[in-house]
Formats: sequence, structure tokens, C-alpha cells
Amino acid sequence: MIMTLWRFSMSDVSKLAPQEVFRYFKEISDVPRSSSHNEKISAYLVNFAKEHELEYYQDESGNVIIWKDGTPGYENSDMVMIQGHMDIVAEKTEDSTHDFQNDPLELVIDGDFLTANKTTLGADDGAAIAMGLALLDSTDIPHPPLEFIATVDEEIGMLGAYALDGSKIRSRKVINIDSEEEGIITVGCAGAVDIFTSFPADKKLVNGVKYKYVVDGLLAGHSGLDIHQERANAGQIVARLFLDAREKAELNIVSINGGRATNVILGKVDGEVIVATSDVKAFEESIAASTEEIKAEYRTSDPGITVSIEAVGEASEEAVDTVCQDNFFKFLVACPTGVEHYSVELKGLVETSHSIGVVKLEDGRLITKSMSRSSVNSRNRLLARKIGIIAEALGAEVEHGSSYGAWEFNNKSDLLDVCINAYKEQYGEEPVVSAMHAGIECGIWAEKVGKVDAVSIGPDMTGVHSVNEELSIPSTERTWDYLKLILSHCK
Repeated sequence: MIMTLWRFSMSDVSKLAPQEVFRYFKEISDVPRSSSHNEKISAYLVNFAKEHELEYYQDESGNVIIWKDGTPGYENSDMVMIQGHMDIVAEKTEDSTHDFQNDPLELVIDGDFLTANKTTLGADDGAAIAMGLALLDSTDIPHPPLEFIATVDEEIGMLGAYALDGSKIRSRKVINIDSEEEGIITVGCAGAVDIFTSFPADKKLVNGVKYKYVVDGLLAGHSGLDIHQERANAGQIVARLFLDAREKAELNIVSINGGRATNVILGKVDGEVIVATSDVKAFEESIAASTEEIKAEYRTSDPGITVSIEAVGEASEEAVDTVCQDNFFKFLVACPTGVEHYSVELKGLVETSHSIGVVKLEDGRLITKSMSRSSVNSRNRLLARKIGIIAEALGAEVEHGSSYGAWEFNNKSDLLDVCINAYKEQYGEEPVVSAMHAGIECGIWAEKVGKVDAVSIGPDMTGVHSVNEELSIPSTERTWDYLKLILSHCK
């Protein structure tokens, strides 16, 4: 069966239903907005507010708040926040020439799905920004007073939300649009902490045959939303391959590189290694045997794993000392990765997990960057402590980066009642009310302004944080209708 991807022009994408949403989705897709580079999209939002003569606020970080009065009959209703983040995870295929700081995303319509050509799509969280702008631009949608908040750098630790001055926030009812499954109303989320390890990487002169190695083809994905899928981690695979090979061959790594962000399951690692000339056969046989074992283990959950080694030729150069590299590999193999605990209160919810997102040799150190998550703060602290104990026992330095606490469920939520009733009205069935094993900014708003009444919703999307990201077009239309219905009941 041959599948053809039809690439459409800007006008075609903007004509997708609902047109008022996809028009803005296309516009913001033309504006570079990768994490740490939010200046252009922030300016776009400010210009939007000016053109529509709406009150706005922009802070030094680039966060933008836009306010709109309620429509007739809703003037005195409680203000509702419509909230999402403007930054996207910048991932692309190896052969892509896309420049995330300057190039527009190339959107692709494939049947009922919208994706991007060789890059992340940015539906996380472009869906929220597009719907928010469509609401602000509307003249015929009944709604209470609105406070649209678009934050920067959510994907690298919710930095924008933390930087925003809480005194600027006027609403206490929050509709976050950063969920990724239609039919689920999210009422809580896991907290998270970034964990950085740094191992010594002493060098020595090594003689032998140099090989290039690549572990690739993994599904990767979101380290919170996809962690229960039993997907492989490329960093652990490399460590396992080389530790196995070390039992039969002398080898020293020259380089290792993989990953960009802590919240992405590590999907590819490559580098170079020098193998003692007398051990070349044993090395190749070991790699082949271990690869078959690994592929068999993941034949269902991650079937596309590939391992390639290519002999470059005889070499004499500096490589990482054997003890240093072995300690690094032992850490990667021993480090807890994947699901640690499931919730006993919400069936099927991952409670605690850990994922490695970055491994590399940099500035004379072998480093990892990872993220632990939990909806129970004490368990997250314990998991981070366990990982630190393992790393320090193997000679590493350990630091914790950005962190945020869990968003706890409010069992007396008026807004949740409205959302449930609106869902039953539109869909004719009960929604799923659950928590998410990923970070959402709702918890930060509670920290800044006191108790908030918050929910998170969103259309169906898959492969977020990866080049396989897809947004369901029909689900986007239904979610847009649902959002409008919710607002019509907030009177």
C-alpha cells in the first residue's frame, strides 16, 4: 500500500474546519517559537492585541496577557482564564535543514491529521494559542470576561509561568488547553524535577580501530505522557551494548551525543569508539548479539530500533579512560528509567517515573540530563535522591535544575461541574476525569494567586515532542465546539 502525503498551501490549511482556529494556527506556525526563542511570537501576540484594541500586558520574559470584556449578558460573570504556552519543542529529522529560529513550519495535511514536514508540529501548545486568539477575535461567541495568558518556555521547565508577576492575574477560574486527549478533563498533574549528572571523563591515548556507532529508530516521545508505553531509551541501549562488549573487548569512547531536552525520551545516540585491533571480531559479535536481544525485548513496544557500527580505520588518538566510561555506562544501565509507581487512587495513572533525555561528552565530562516526575511530591524527592545516590557512588556530581510541585485535585470544583455537564450535552456521555503524568501550569497559578478552580482540556494529538507529532483535525473542531459550550455556561 502506498500512502501519499499531500502538502497544502497556507490558504488550504487555514480553510480547515474550524477555520477561525486553523487560520491562527497557520499564522503562529509561520512565527519561529522554539523554547528560549520566544521574542517573535511574543511580539506577534502584542501586535494582535493592539490591532484588536484589547488591553494587554507583556513582561520582560515575553509572557503575554490579553483581556477581553464579556459579551452581552455575561458582563458581570466571573472572569475565566484561557491559557497555554507559546513555545514548542524543536525536534527535526537528521536530514532536515529547518532553522527553528528563522523558518516557518511546513504544515502537512495527511487525511484527518495535521503534521509538519520533518519537524515537530507545535500543536503542543499551538492548539491553545490558536483557540485563544480565535476567542479574542470573535464577535459572535457568548463568553464571560476572558483573560488569555500565553507563557514562554514552558517546555524547558515552565520558566515563563514562574516568571510571571502573580499580581497581574485577575481570574481564578482556569481553562488550560495543554492536554492531548479528547474526552479527558484533567484535574491534576505530576510535579517534576530536572536531574543533571556529571562524570569525570579523563582522557588517554588509545590505539586500535575506530568505529562510528548509531542507535536510532526509537519511538521516543514525551517523557510523561508516553512513559507507560515501555519505549526504549537510546542512552541505556548504548550503555548496555558497550558494557556487554567490554566483557570481551577493550574499547574506549571518543564521543557520545544524544538528546536536547529532559522531557523527551531519548530516541537517538551516536558517536565514535576505538576498539583494540585484536578485539575487533569479538566487539562486532558482541554488538550483534546484544542488539538482537534488545530488539527482541522491544519487538512490540518499540519495534524500529536500529544499531549500526561502521569501521572507519586504524586510529591513534585520545579517548575516554576505561574506568570513567565504565562508571558512566554502569550509571545509565542501573538508573531507574520508566514507570516507578502507578496510582492506587486513579486506575491506570502513572504516579512516579524517570526518563533520561540527554547523554553527551562535553567539556571533559560525561553528562546526563533527565527528569523525574510524580503526583506525590515526597515520592519525587525520594526518586531523585535514589538517582543521586547511584550517580555519586559511581563518582559523579549531581545537581537539580528547575522543578515544580504537583497540581492537586480540587474535589469542590464549580468549573469541573460546568465542564462535565457541557461534555454530556455535546457528546451524550460522561467524560473521563483524571490527572496527567506531565507538567501543566495550573499548579503554578495556584502558587501565585492562591486557590484556583482549574481544568485542562485539549484535542487528540500524538507524538508530541517528536517529528511524528500529529494533531487530529476533527478532534480539534469538536474541542473548539466544547470550549465554546463551556464558556456559554460560565454565566
